[in-house]
Amino acid sequence: MALLVQKTDDSAGIKLPIDKQRISIGRNSENDISLEDELVSKEHAVIEVMAAPDQSGQIEFVLQDLDSTNRTYVNDHPVTLHKLRHGDVIRIGINLFKFVDEAREDTKETAQLYKTWIPGVFYTGKKKKQAKKKTTKKKR
Repeated sequence: MALLVQKTDDSAGIKLPIDKQRISIGRNSENDISLEDELVSKEHAVIEVMAAPDQSGQIEFVLQDLDSTNRTYVNDHPVTLHKLRHGDVIRIGINLFKFVDEAREDTKETAQLYKTWIPGVFYTGKKKKQAKKKTTKKKR
């Protein structure tokens, strides 16, 4: 299964599972993911789950913009139709979502997301482990 992790101000990401063949996103309350944002069209975009044409038993997730006024962005590029890959960042209006393919990554790493000063860019907050410096004394 896959999911979208929505970034909200000063809190952990909200996990939205992609558990249907078609997930609708928009401002209208009848959408599967309803966003209260004036920059979002009533019917803004959909994510569809499809069988991969070249691999038996594999599925792929395709994001389609529904001719929205303010467009749909993946990794800061406007898209009309885009095959989602693990780690893609989707922007709809002012809303940011990270696409997580659970088959490819442990979702614990995406539980806490942080914004950067660069629009549309965020990070998980995973700290790099610093290697301990080994010092050796020279014998005289």
